[in-house]
Amino acid sequence: MKFNHLSLAVIALLIGGCKDKNNTIHPQYQPIVESVYASATIKAAQQYTLYPGMSGRILNFTATEGDRLSAGHVIAHLDNTGAALSASTAGEAVALSKLSNKQLQEISAQLSTAVEQAKLDSLNYKRQQNLWAQNIGSLSQLEAKKLAAAASKNAVKALQAKLSVAQSQIAFNQKQAQNNQGTAAKSLSEFDVKADISGEVFQLLAEPGEWVSPQKPLAILGNSSDFLIHMEVDEVDIAKVKVGQSVVIGLDAYKGRSFKGHVSRIIPIMNAKSQSFEVEAVFDEKPDQLYPGLSAEVNIVIAERAKSLLIPITCIDKNNVVKTKSGDVTVKTGLRNLEFVEILEGLTEQSEILVPKSK
Repeated sequence: MKFNHLSLAVIALLIGGCKDKNNTIHPQYQPIVESVYASATIKAAQQYTLYPGMSGRILNFTATEGDRLSAGHVIAHLDNTGAALSASTAGEAVALSKLSNKQLQEISAQLSTAVEQAKLDSLNYKRQQNLWAQNIGSLSQLEAKKLAAAASKNAVKALQAKLSVAQSQIAFNQKQAQNNQGTAAKSLSEFDVKADISGEVFQLLAEPGEWVSPQKPLAILGNSSDFLIHMEVDEVDIAKVKVGQSVVIGLDAYKGRSFKGHVSRIIPIMNAKSQSFEVEAVFDEKPDQLYPGLSAEVNIVIAERAKSLLIPITCIDKNNVVKTKSGDVTVKTGLRNLEFVEILEGLTEQSEILVPKSK
């Protein structure tokens, strides 16, 4: 849709009503709208393609096309036999790691006994020293008590080190077992493919029994209560487009009707293949029924004036020269669209413009 309802009316006034036998026309004051044309596709808001997190065979679907789902709803179950076994094994490993606490209890008991023995041996050594100071007992007895006290102290240190190593190793094993259990549980949960948002299932892209992977899509979903106009704007026009500008949308499914909207988003990177930019608009008024994938033509309104001096765009060359009965005139132009150009300086309503012959 390129404002043909307005263009045809102005053409009739400029050419049909003002054309004379010498094939000339006069500029006319009429409204003009300058716009950027873009082809477009209708998309549901938040429309996305759902991929499974894991590879697997589809056991069954729990939703059908057209169903409205809440976020987190399971759409399909994948065969999780291997993941279930891994989760079970990881759970057993956690249980076994907790049994290792008995080892710590045994070492702690040994350490407690060794500490008491070290206290006793130290006390006996001090007593023997006191006796030796009174010339009671033998030197060999004193040396034996000294060695016993030293051995007890070393036994305590060895058990303390053993307990510390065991505590660190058991803590590491338990943490690793818990991490493995968490990973296995997460892996198991990913065999239930869930919707990321609340919305409608537009299309299922696979069949039960089919093998899917994180590279193979499973379904297309989106918010069917709201739709976006997804446009491709040529790089030569993108600098004119701004967020908030009005758009007029023509849909192939609704011939003869147009709908209003406005630009909501400009994606600031060019698609190298199409040499265009992606621009999104939202409906300010829309038809009762829309579907993702509908084709559309959009005019993005860059500027408009209610009254401007216009001539057909075919009457001006690339150097802004207009041929008149009085000779060539270089004009200053303003707005333009596919059919007309606004004349700011150089012509008046009385100017007689020569109409170029059709090729």
